[in-house]
Amino acid sequence: MNAIFHIFRKEITDAMRDRRTLAMVLLSSLLILPIMLLVISEVVSQSETQEEKRRVLAANIEQAPSLENFILRQGYQIEKAPEGYEEKLRNKEVTQPVLLISENFEDTLSQGKKGTLEIVYDTSNKQAEFGLRPLKRILGAYADERSALNLSMRGVSAEILQTVEIKERHLSRPNERKVTLTAFLPLVMIMAIVVGGMFAAIDTTAGERERGSLEPLMMNPMSGWQMVVGKWGAVMTVCVLVVILTVLSFFPSQWLIRSDALRAEFQFGVKDALKFLIVLLPLAASLSAMQVAISLTCKSFKEAQVRNQMFSLVVTMVPFMLTVNPGKEPKWFEWTPVLAQNLMMNQVLKGEVVGIVPIAIALGVCVAITFASLGYVAKRLRSVVIA
Repeated sequence: MNAIFHIFRKEITDAMRDRRTLAMVLLSSLLILPIMLLVISEVVSQSETQEEKRRVLAANIEQAPSLENFILRQGYQIEKAPEGYEEKLRNKEVTQPVLLISENFEDTLSQGKKGTLEIVYDTSNKQAEFGLRPLKRILGAYADERSALNLSMRGVSAEILQTVEIKERHLSRPNERKVTLTAFLPLVMIMAIVVGGMFAAIDTTAGERERGSLEPLMMNPMSGWQMVVGKWGAVMTVCVLVVILTVLSFFPSQWLIRSDALRAEFQFGVKDALKFLIVLLPLAASLSAMQVAISLTCKSFKEAQVRNQMFSLVVTMVPFMLTVNPGKEPKWFEWTPVLAQNLMMNQVLKGEVVGIVPIAIALGVCVAITFASLGYVAKRLRSVVIA
């Protein structure tokens, strides 16, 4: 145990000396989530603001007095579209879609013909595009009212055409949370783990090999397992610290959310944080061991960095398998590292109960991966150094 502790202390000291890299890793783990939530919150807030404006920009509104009357009755204000509104929409000077009424619109309707209403917007003008949904909704309501009035004038009830009534019945639990925009959070946690331990894993293996400090270390009277466990313990400590800081960043992130809908959706408490740590810490230990194993066979820091970046890319791509047939995941997902953790984190975010069996399965798989990776490193360590 003494030998393991000395190796652990040496590696932690070396990691602390590289203050720039360590500060970058720790700072990014604290800031990545707040920044992402702030950006998403801003986008959602802009969408909500467009709906709250209750304002319609219209051109040729005098051609449709009945439409004007309907819009005003819905509590909306009508403003005349500025001159050259098409160019201003392209330049983002106008931040709402423009309703264009065709000539003789009211006369066309009175003759029983179809009138034309155009919604003018630019897809590159995201703020204007956010106003598209409320405008289409109010125009749809106007079209329905107009059709009902036409039928009534001819002595026909509009209910005759509505022979089917459609109702919705939600089966979600009362305490279940909605998870849509916050579904990316598990992916952020996985990224934090792989990036957090990468530089420490590279420095303690390929970095020491490149500096020539690994051979003198091997001359000490200790087994390969003792050295490997000490080095892995230091890498895992850095990785666990990153995980804890990232989870803790969830709490101040909630203060930055501007959207009421998103704030209601993103409810993250102390119990949720503890569940996240129970799920993530074994994964952090196993991924750290794999990164040490990957870096061991590399002769230079740069080579180890490239291999670990490829490994990080693969790990962060794995969760996208959940987008295939979501909600009906096969049982083998519970036995697959990263996928199992993503499933459990999503359950936590939804407010569902995470079962003991999935946690036990994920823990067992992570322990097996950790022992296999460390066993490989202990077996190859001396032969790699001599080579």
